[in-house]
Amino acid sequence: MKKDVFVALSFLIAFLFVSYAVTVRDVLGIAENPLRPLGEFYLSHAFAHEGLTSHSPEVVTAIVWNYRGFDTLFETFVFFLAIMGALSVLRLTREQGMEVRALEAREPHRHMDTITRTTTKLVVVMIVSISASIALHGHLTPGGGFQAGSAMAVATLLLFAAFSKFTLERQGLTLRHTISAYALGLAIILATVVAPVLLYGGKVLEIDLLPGETGLFNLDVGEYTAVTFGFLTVFLALGVPEWIFKLVLRREMK
Repeated sequence: MKKDVFVALSFLIAFLFVSYAVTVRDVLGIAENPLRPLGEFYLSHAFAHEGLTSHSPEVVTAIVWNYRGFDTLFETFVFFLAIMGALSVLRLTREQGMEVRALEAREPHRHMDTITRTTTKLVVVMIVSISASIALHGHLTPGGGFQAGSAMAVATLLLFAAFSKFTLERQGLTLRHTISAYALGLAIILATVVAPVLLYGGKVLEIDLLPGETGLFNLDVGEYTAVTFGFLTVFLALGVPEWIFKLVLRREMK
């Protein structure tokens, strides 16, 4: 125990020393390096390159959506295909689904001790607050819906570990609800990228035509919802115990 504490303190002291040397003392000479031409171009053109702008007041988000907007949209599409693939591989017939739910209902309420569960609740509240802040302020600060949804997925894993999948499902967190929420997030994204075409005769993802920062805000909220419940859908599908799959699908249990 003492050895572990000593190692942890050593790493902490080393981290603080290196951080101070690099940021405050500038031992690497980073502060003296001139801004590169590419950086100058982005800083001067990111907000209104060729007359287009994502209406973001900070340069990181402006660069992401002005130059990589379609790339981000395709990432969401790839994520959608991955989820659909996982659900297709793990799909069950109606009768098999009812049998799985009946077997899962017999599982006891497995969860960790009181200290672990209480700590998990506190940590999850903080993660949810931070992830929501990242998503809702993604049009104002670096970050956005995808990053916020990934952080939120960590909270769901903590809940799975501390309270078990079955306990959460008995509280109403079922696969049907997560798929519905995931579809809602995708609908928000689709409506936002198509709205410029239908309302203003523009192009797909030309969100600068939408009033103010509406486009970016909607995309962040849609991404946040889709990524959060997309991951949660996969976690619920993969969380079925192996013995139940064997019993229902392959009849290998004796």
